[in-house]
Amino acid sequence: MFAGTLKSGFLSGLKCSWFLIKIIIPVYFLITVFKHTPVMDWLMRIFEPTMAVFHLPGEAAVPIITGFFLDEYGVIAAIKAVELTGFSVTMVAIMSLVAHSLVVEGAILKKMDMSVTFFTVTRLTSAVVVGLIFSGIGVIFQLW
Repeated sequence: MFAGTLKSGFLSGLKCSWFLIKIIIPVYFLITVFKHTPVMDWLMRIFEPTMAVFHLPGEAAVPIITGFFLDEYGVIAAIKAVELTGFSVTMVAIMSLVAHSLVVEGAILKKMDMSVTFFTVTRLTSAVVVGLIFSGIGVIFQLW
């Protein structure tokens, strides 16, 4: 009985690890490659004004946008690939948890005959509002 439970748990752990590896390693690799090309500088310049609203560096846009299209594990890989302060990581995590996997979840909403546009806009707006609130908290308590 114990051996069967141990084997089942081990196999479940391997499946979960493989699932995470398939997401994290490619995202981390791709963003690391971007860091050593003009692509990252270009992205940082484009998103720097928007990220400044949240008191984040321009490179914080990479994990946030990654989260919009992928899940939380993609965000973790993207955060690891760019250099952010502890509070910036917290800000990115909070915003990404509010609005993540929009494409996949949009497809699920569509199958359920629900408004993809409404829920996507609601989640993106909520991420912005939560980001502004926590950014304000960071400014008040000088957490930068």
